[in-house]
Amino acid sequence: MQLGLFPLPLFLLPGGITKLRIFEPRYVRLVKESMAEQKGFVLAMKEGDAICTYGTHVQIIDFETLPDGLLGITIKGLSRVKLSHIDKENDGLWVGHTEALPDWPPSNADTGLLGEALKALFKSHPEHASQYEEVLCFNDVNWVCQRWLEVLPLANNQRQWFIAQHDAEDAMQFITVLLTEETQREY
Repeated sequence: MQLGLFPLPLFLLPGGITKLRIFEPRYVRLVKESMAEQKGFVLAMKEGDAICTYGTHVQIIDFETLPDGLLGITIKGLSRVKLSHIDKENDGLWVGHTEALPDWPPSNADTGLLGEALKALFKSHPEHASQYEEVLCFNDVNWVCQRWLEVLPLANNQRQWFIAQHDAEDAMQFITVLLTEETQREY
């Protein structure tokens, strides 16, 4: 499926929710087309002038007029996608062919430290947590790992590596090591 691409330094994974301010004409067009055709768009990352290979297919779940008169949208990640045949249209809007990647398979692993630390993070940042009012899944390893990957300060190559993985195992190990090291530093 060919979709419009919205390149941002923002990292969002399936189930992730965030708000965007829309002001450039090409992205106003992207939003209009996305709403009219009910097909969403891809939140993509850039490396220099090039679009990275992996992104996240998102849908618009809400919109509003912001106090400054700009369009505000709330988006939710649907699926990880692999991009190909990327091109730039006359108005500067990037488009590309998307291949949906399968969801990470369910895991019976205990979220333990990862889930508890994410709860604490959400508690200390209620503005972020409020976006997930009805979808807090602190016992779901995939959901917890994906939320951690979204907020950690990772380089694009690290984000691209994690988004390409077939399950949450490596993400879970990586985040556990980070949290364990941070906990040890505190004592």
